[in-house]
Amino acid sequence: MIIDAHVHAGEYYRHYSARFAQEMTATTGRPPEALSAPEEKLLAEMDAAGVDRVVLLAFEVRRVEGFSVPNEFVAELCARHPDRFTGFASVDAGLPGAAGRLRHAVSGLGLRGLKTAPCYLRMSPADRRWYDVYETAEDLGIPVLMHTGYTPSRNADPRYFSPLLVERVAKDFPGLTVILAHLGTPWTRQCVDLLARYPRLYADLSVFGSYQPPATVASALAHARDSGVLDRLMWATDFPFASMTESVARMARLAEDPGPWPPGSAPLSPREYRLLMGGTARRLLAAARPRHPHRPSEPMT
Repeated sequence: MIIDAHVHAGEYYRHYSARFAQEMTATTGRPPEALSAPEEKLLAEMDAAGVDRVVLLAFEVRRVEGFSVPNEFVAELCARHPDRFTGFASVDAGLPGAAGRLRHAVSGLGLRGLKTAPCYLRMSPADRRWYDVYETAEDLGIPVLMHTGYTPSRNADPRYFSPLLVERVAKDFPGLTVILAHLGTPWTRQCVDLLARYPRLYADLSVFGSYQPPATVASALAHARDSGVLDRLMWATDFPFASMTESVARMARLAEDPGPWPPGSAPLSPREYRLLMGGTARRLLAAARPRHPHRPSEPMT
């Protein structure tokens, strides 16, 4: 099974602002209109790439960016395609009632995790306003996917880019499963070292795995292997910011070609490749089924 662990729902003309789309696609070689993943386009991309399931993300940044991809929108997509989409909610801890909205998104809408955007909201992930949200996520038994690393959004606060800010959360919530998005790019080495210190931390390769040179990606994977945390990394694209088909081909090369790998490091083994491309995500999602869903969760296929 191949699982893309970080995919954005939402459509350019329905959700994202023109300014945000222009800023976010400026360095990708894609037009702003490409920041759109309507249902048919997403399914077609998955089929072309051989991707079985995606983690589909809501995105609540209205307070700062002026728009959101609502939890209800993601829940509707997941309800139509329960065998292909697993939905994560998004809330803004800078607004009253965020924890309650998360509980409703899980218990009422059937979403299976939480996506947070601290730097977009000009808040540290360790800001105490997040703590009742984290307590709710821990109580519900769901993972929290946190944006870490650089973003080209001009409204985002660079003080909150570093993945090292999550260490305080890991200490204060040892039972909470946290996924660090983008491997904390450009702080990838520090991100891996953080995973090595805290066993409930995971990371995804979204954007990093698609746009960095293969040798840079291989070096990060080699460091994760040497640190004993390669089995807590998950392949992801950040689609529509990156192509699933191109990213799958890149990862296949890292399982076959020793060229990009640093001296003394071998390509991904078949087991490592299977875990990275979906096995770890499948295990994490299966272990983190909400404890109080509004209806029985559909089985992972």
